[in-house]
Amino acid sequence: MAFLLGASISIYHPMNGSVSRITGSPLLTNVVFYFCALLSSFIMLAAFGGLKLFGKLREVPPVLFIAGVMSAIMVLGTLILLPRLGARRLFLLQVAGQILMAIIVAHFGLLDTQHDPLTIRKAIGAGLLLAGAIVSVI
Repeated sequence: MAFLLGASISIYHPMNGSVSRITGSPLLTNVVFYFCALLSSFIMLAAFGGLKLFGKLREVPPVLFIAGVMSAIMVLGTLILLPRLGARRLFLLQVAGQILMAIIVAHFGLLDTQHDPLTIRKAIGAGLLLAGAIVSVI
């Protein structure tokens, strides 16, 4: 499932890029993307009986809603960079950034994630992934 989700990123970003090219506006495309995501999310929430959980949102620390802002910036940045860098280069750089940040978040157990200390083996694996991304982008 995780692999398929990762593969879908390589499809939906270029689809958004096409919308951006057609409309001439990455910002409008971002709004359309999130409107479709909001509609889809509401439909899934209703289909699985989750509408009754809205009251739980009061328990969420407000700072965690920054994730939505980060997501909007990430998609907008992707829309702007995709035509400049191309899909391969952009996705490899994004994955490299994800690998580095995942190591930091996991090592320190940040944001309520499971503490997963960095080991030599994990560092070598991440280094190989990063080296592959760097070699491919050059």
